[in-house]
Amino acid sequence: MFSYESIREQLKSVIEKEISAVSKLCETIDESWLKAVLMIRDCKGKLVVSGIGKSGNIGQKIAASFTSTGMPAIFVHPTEASHGDLGLLDNRDILFALSASGQTTELLDIMQYAFQQRISIILVTKNPTSSLAHFANIILQIPNIPEACPNGLAPTTSTTCQLVLGDALVVTVMALRGFSAENFQQFHPGGNLGALLIPVKNFMYKDDRIPLIGLGASIKEAIIEMNSKSLGCVGIVNQRNQYVGIFTDGDLRRSLEAQVSLEEPVSQYMTPSPLRISPEMTVSELINFFKEKTVPNVFVVEKKMPIGIVHVNQLASISGSSDIIN
Repeated sequence: MFSYESIREQLKSVIEKEISAVSKLCETIDESWLKAVLMIRDCKGKLVVSGIGKSGNIGQKIAASFTSTGMPAIFVHPTEASHGDLGLLDNRDILFALSASGQTTELLDIMQYAFQQRISIILVTKNPTSSLAHFANIILQIPNIPEACPNGLAPTTSTTCQLVLGDALVVTVMALRGFSAENFQQFHPGGNLGALLIPVKNFMYKDDRIPLIGLGASIKEAIIEMNSKSLGCVGIVNQRNQYVGIFTDGDLRRSLEAQVSLEEPVSQYMTPSPLRISPEMTVSELINFFKEKTVPNVFVVEKKMPIGIVHVNQLASISGSSDIIN
């Protein structure tokens, strides 16, 4: 029977071996990596990723990551390729093959076809002198170290290295191609990733929903405007419609406690030079803003004029979950 300590040591052993493998992977970065990055960046077609077993699983993730960051990529199962899917490849493409041993027989047909059609081939393998390596234009070598399982057989350290290598290529190519947060949002319109990149201008309250009064208005007029918009504040604008102050429910409470006349000008009790944000601020940036400033709402200002207002409660509805603001 296993003890808690023996289980803990087993878990720790696997993690340490995987960390060591990734550390050794860093040491393998050479000119081949640079060539692979530039080849993928300059690809005029698509990246065709192939592998079998656990390498295939990693390959699917790599293809998905490239596609989601603006580089067209598909995963082709090598057996399906041998039964008709070779037609997916053309000479503008790059074949990206994963085989830890470099001897995967199922990859032979697609590798040979790509070689014959003069399609560029990148191979990720432990063995740079393997049979499949002879077909490759670029070989990316992962550390040839034992797997983390007790029998040294279950793909663990090798697949971790494949995954990390793939992520490194994806992010580097993404950076070289200038793939921005705006581009990322276009490819991720659904879910929290997409929600975090939505600009404020897409969901702010605007036009008649903005609580605004003039600089010469009274506290009584401020209360009426606050109540009609139900956002707990009112923005103050000057004669040029420039945003110059804010009067909040907190300011109102302090005024009432001080028994200030409601006919007094609100400008005497507003907060001058108030916080403001740009309409281009993303949800992700807005979350950090609200956490840092600890305010419930903020006006959106462009060229000194208020064009919208955002309340912290809107963030939960944008993502479909309150987790986004926790």
